[in-house]
Amino acid sequence: MRHYVLTSLGGGLFFICSWFCLWVIAFYFLVDPALAILFFPFALRLGITLHTASRYWIVIYGTEWGLILLLAKALNDLPWWPILIASILSWPVLWFARRYYYGDQWRQLFIMAAVIVSTAVINVVMVMGFRSIVQLPLSPMGMIFLISVTGGLMLVPTCYLLWSFLFNRSWIPLTVALISKPLELRHRDLCLYALLFIANILLQVNLPDELSRFAPFCLAIPIIVLAFRHGWQGALLGTLLNSIALIAARSDVSNMEITDLLLSLSAQSLTGILLGLGIQRQRDLNTKLSSELGRNQVLSRQLIKTEESVRRDVARELHDEIGQNITAIRMQASILKRVELTPVTQQCSSTIEQLSLNIYDTTKGLLSRLRPKTLDDLGLAKAVEQVVCDLKLEDKGIEVAMAWGRHQPPLCDTTSVTLYRICQEALNNIAKYSHATEVIIELQIDQQIRLQIEDNGVGFKAEDAFKGFGLRGIRERVEILGGQCSIVSHHRDSFQENASQKHITNTGTTLAIILPLT
Repeated sequence: MRHYVLTSLGGGLFFICSWFCLWVIAFYFLVDPALAILFFPFALRLGITLHTASRYWIVIYGTEWGLILLLAKALNDLPWWPILIASILSWPVLWFARRYYYGDQWRQLFIMAAVIVSTAVINVVMVMGFRSIVQLPLSPMGMIFLISVTGGLMLVPTCYLLWSFLFNRSWIPLTVALISKPLELRHRDLCLYALLFIANILLQVNLPDELSRFAPFCLAIPIIVLAFRHGWQGALLGTLLNSIALIAARSDVSNMEITDLLLSLSAQSLTGILLGLGIQRQRDLNTKLSSELGRNQVLSRQLIKTEESVRRDVARELHDEIGQNITAIRMQASILKRVELTPVTQQCSSTIEQLSLNIYDTTKGLLSRLRPKTLDDLGLAKAVEQVVCDLKLEDKGIEVAMAWGRHQPPLCDTTSVTLYRICQEALNNIAKYSHATEVIIELQIDQQIRLQIEDNGVGFKAEDAFKGFGLRGIRERVEILGGQCSIVSHHRDSFQENASQKHITNTGTTLAIILPLT
């Protein structure tokens, strides 16, 4: 009970000050006390009530009714009772809307719009009979509706932003570590807001008379800028800056100009909020897409890691089981050859021994393709050198130069295997198709991993780059790990060997790989 009383007293005092200050500003703008109440004060009450627990509504409404009566006593010509009834009738509208005011921003903004339009209609019905309070070229009904909607579009979403910032976000506890951190102000944003605000006022004050009617429409520029930077919240901030500039620059304007300004504010608010919502929706989708891409990359890394683990286990089993069996078969064939000296037995024993050697060589090749033992024992550089030896590139007249950093940081198993597979596939293609005489393999590791394999062969056409399974598999594996793969090839229809060529020129193929350092 004590907490309720203290909150009600503090909130009531805040509402009184805000309500009266907004009425003074609206009265300066509209030069009519009744219309001023319908403009900003009623919109403030809508925004605060919609975001406040219903047990505090009696304080908000009671304070507003008291202020209306005080203004009616101070201003004898104020038709107070229709305004008071309009305030009372808005209670059931807000009570009904509050029951459905939850969910995402789209739903909440839709409820805000419904409340603003409904209360504007109530204001029109209750006050339209008093035509003496409206001396503008627009009809009384249209003017009251425009004033109510404009004020609601400006202040109700603002109350939502304050409510969301204060009550719908996780606040970090105030600890010693937090206090010791220096305060970081976003100077660029503050300077941008200040420049836009100053530009708005200068635009309203210094434009010539023949262009003054177009000044409100020029104010859409800061709304668009802030919408692109901060979504619909930024667009609403731009609208508030524009409204302050318009009201501050007002000086003896005609009734038609007031109508134009109200229409401009309403159009800017709607355009800014809708534009900002579209931008924010796109940003949310991009954030969600980035999150899903990151999650897929993690899963893909786990998949590659699992695949290599299975390869390693299969290679170990093949090495242990088949190797022992082949050795046993050869021993049995050797024993049979010594025991049985008949020509048929000797021939069969030799055949069995030769077939076992063939199986051993085939299994050894499969083991190297499944999981190179050199990679586990000696590292990536030695494993690539072993690939060069296995492919017998020197015997084919291909000179391979490896530019490997001396102090390379250790790489994870997935990255090492990926780099090995890329080098293996690239060197295999060079040996088969390139007719190259020189190959350079460069590996640099700093903030990223950069692998470049360059040859001086005949190259290939750009449209044929990823038709084969080898290069396509390289690209897919690199993209799975969050890297980039590019191939540049200078195709020549015919190849003429130049023995005097000692350095790679603008010919051949260059495979460049960039991987994140994880």
